[in-house]
Amino acid sequence: MQIVKMDNQGRGITYYNDKIVFVNNALPNEDVDIFITLDKKKYSVANVTKYNKISNSRIEPKCKYYGICGGCQLEHISYSDEVDYKTNYLNDIFKSVGVKIERIVTNNDYNYRDKITLKVNKCIGFNKINSNDIISIDKCMIADNLINDKIKYLKLIDTTNIKEVIIKSFDNKSMLVLNGSNPVDISKISKYFDTIYINNKLVSGYRIIATINNIKYYIAPNGFFQVNISIAEKMFKYIKEICVNKKAERVLDLYCGCGSISLFIADSVKYVHGIELNEQSIRDANDNKELNNITNVDFSCDTTDNIKDINSFDTIIVDPPRSGLSKKVINKLLSSKIKNIIYVSCDPITLKRDLTYLKDKYNIESITTFDMFPNTYHVENVATLTRISS
Repeated sequence: MQIVKMDNQGRGITYYNDKIVFVNNALPNEDVDIFITLDKKKYSVANVTKYNKISNSRIEPKCKYYGICGGCQLEHISYSDEVDYKTNYLNDIFKSVGVKIERIVTNNDYNYRDKITLKVNKCIGFNKINSNDIISIDKCMIADNLINDKIKYLKLIDTTNIKEVIIKSFDNKSMLVLNGSNPVDISKISKYFDTIYINNKLVSGYRIIATINNIKYYIAPNGFFQVNISIAEKMFKYIKEICVNKKAERVLDLYCGCGSISLFIADSVKYVHGIELNEQSIRDANDNKELNNITNVDFSCDTTDNIKDINSFDTIIVDPPRSGLSKKVINKLLSSKIKNIIYVSCDPITLKRDLTYLKDKYNIESITTFDMFPNTYHVENVATLTRISS
């Protein structure tokens, strides 16, 4: 089978019996024998059983679990080829809204993750590709060095009542999170981690802090925080730069989480109001506000569908989950007088969908990509929109 191109999940594409077939770990111009693992009415998914012709772009993966663990999809190409691939597939997605990505912001392609989540079932590790089976690991190539140093101590844990293990690393401090049922004995491992949580309860050590450009953030055990702090800093600085260039004064930050962006831009605007549905995230946001002694930011716990006084703001930042913006939020934006929208997205497909709606009233000025997840097909995009003058 001849691989003709790659899809936006890093899979090769070929055709069999006039049906598209997505082939894992296959590159354009390769000739492969395949085995169908999933056969649907409109498409199939396959694995390679034999490489008859290998692409010049193929390289040897550094990770010994690559092709077994389902975490990474692009380690069989160089990072420069990966950036080219992401540029091409993103521009293919966004061409329907009439914009090209300006650039892809990059940094380290290994040892960048400050969090890993491991599953537990007789062993501790990652899920195998397209499976609930678990492969035991002793190192993750994309996790930071401190996390990898701590993995070896997990063998000291009695995992009888544990379903999930999370390790986080910020500012050279480590956090262990054990999720499952009580009791859990941590006596053999407590000295190896700066803080340990069991089911969201602090049982050892103290709260750890992440620092991004002098702004400090308490790290919650099961809360969201960017997994690539070096790229997050570049992205936050870029968003602040947009606010400065647009002369933003009053900013509404939807899906604000623990207040990461709100607090980062606070010194460049008059006022920020963050809205987040998750109660724990709002508590963390207020703690972070106090930690940094910032007084021109407020947070409220509410659904983003209930935006009030939207026209009292000149700029809005949205950072929704993969599902994108709800129709209620989009309709409120379209009927508002908001001048500027800064749309942070982890899913280019839903971003394109929402931009298609918004471009009736907003000019899409630019999309800049931040490679938050090297060696995977995932990226973070920041779109800048300005209201069209009536």
